[in-house]
Amino acid sequence: MGGKNIRRNYGKTRAAVASVAAERFQILLDQAKKMAWTDEKLSRRYVNLARKISSRTKVRIPRESKMYLCKGCGLALVPGHNAKIRLHAHTTGIVISCLSCGAVKRYPVSARIVANKGLAR
Repeated sequence: MGGKNIRRNYGKTRAAVASVAAERFQILLDQAKKMAWTDEKLSRRYVNLARKISSRTKVRIPRESKMYLCKGCGLALVPGHNAKIRLHAHTTGIVISCLSCGAVKRYPVSARIVANKGLAR
């Protein structure tokens, strides 16, 4: 009977839990990016905590933030320091490479999206 409390957020509304969770993992991800310059181990810990909060509260990490998290080593990616970003317009789109573990992420960019934003030609 004295086991783990399963209903962690008892009495709180879903929106309140979601807003607090989003704020907390955004703070953690900002700190992880700052610590990536000095202490990679601490940066990995912050990213791990942010992912735990996200999964426990069922709140998604925004795509813009998630793009700069390495799935391979769990490090916050800082362009120019521990990440390489390339744009291959005609083949694969945006390619983000982690320089510590070598993991590669690819994000497709369609011509329709580019044309709608007025960037074509």
